[in-house]
Amino acid sequence: MKLGKSIVNLTLACILLLGFAAQSAVAADKGVTENQKNLEAWAKKPEVISAIEKANTGKAAFNNSKWKALGNNDPKVKSYMTSEAGKLLTSLQKGSLGKLFIRDAKGNFVAGSKKPAIFNITDRPAFSNAMRGKSWASKKAKADPTTQQNSIQISSPVVSKGKVIGVIHASVIVK
Repeated sequence: MKLGKSIVNLTLACILLLGFAAQSAVAADKGVTENQKNLEAWAKKPEVISAIEKANTGKAAFNNSKWKALGNNDPKVKSYMTSEAGKLLTSLQKGSLGKLFIRDAKGNFVAGSKKPAIFNITDRPAFSNAMRGKSWASKKAKADPTTQQNSIQISSPVVSKGKVIGVIHASVIVK
């Protein structure tokens, strides 16, 4: 009789956990969808387009190893957050967004809400997929390299005069 009750209790616990997991997945999907729509709208902001157009005419200021060596409070790092586009992105990063960045056509960091762990992301799906002109979201949550929080990565192309000129991307924190 005790074994039967234990099995029933274990079964009920599993059902409750599955229900909680399903509810969490639905909430995460909703957060990703809402934030993806926001990215698509923010990609059209003049400050974003202007900053990327300007970056596309210049040479990258850093490579990944030189960028990584700089501290968060380095004036060069701070300049990416205090530029017009950086201030805008910082003001937009709210709720479940862990970070918000824009990248030029070569994958280089242009502006953001914080210092990214990686300066150039040409080999990352968030960049390569958005540069093909489509919004993108990762299928699985994993630790974000910048925030170290369990997140879904999302990105959208930034378009000017009908051409993809860069990428806006973010992490959506999932619990």
